[in-house]
Amino acid sequence: MSALRLLPELEDALRHIQGVKAASVVTGPDAVPTEVHVLASPGKPAKQVVRDVQSLALARYDIDIDHRIVSVVQMGDDEVRAPEPAAAVPGTEEAGAGAEAEPVVRPSIAAIMVRSGKGETEASVTLAAGDQLFEGTSQGPAGQSHRARLVAIATLDAVSELLGQPCEVESSTIVATGTREVALTVLTMTVPRTGEQVLTGCAAVRGDEADAVARSVLAALNRQLAG
Repeated sequence: MSALRLLPELEDALRHIQGVKAASVVTGPDAVPTEVHVLASPGKPAKQVVRDVQSLALARYDIDIDHRIVSVVQMGDDEVRAPEPAAAVPGTEEAGAGAEAEPVVRPSIAAIMVRSGKGETEASVTLAAGDQLFEGTSQGPAGQSHRARLVAIATLDAVSELLGQPCEVESSTIVATGTREVALTVLTMTVPRTGEQVLTGCAAVRGDEADAVARSVLAALNRQLAG
């Protein structure tokens, strides 16, 4: 079933919550929200943003939103910040004198292809890491509402060999913020002895939505891929 967006008034109201830059509400045919995606500024705890979303929806529109369907991505002025250089371990400066740490090779997008036909869409993403190429694919129902998720799944499939841990795409969507559009992706990763972790990433659309979605997946995995 195709995802719908039947509550534009609620989306517009959510954008007026303090700290919220963009919001997207996905509903079923009955106009009941099934997913709520929020892009917010850092500073306010994500749980408080979720409570604000619930309070506004209930007070103004009499809609009771389950906190579990609300995804919050907090992004400052910089889309992705480079990790801080690792501090030197005391007593090892002399041993490492004259030698530089080996740079981390992060994957970059080499090619993206999305094809639709006969009611199905196939996405293919190729990533380059050093002199190696990693390709991932995904298939699913045709339709604009499924496109972002399929590209995200293909990107995650391509990077899975480098990641080395089970990870799934929870959601991926394109939301409007001001005059721009942003790809928001939420991943769930299973980490040994820690359990499930939620990872979020975002990337501005620069002409091609599929490219932005792929970059949002890599942004979500930035720390994991940095080693």
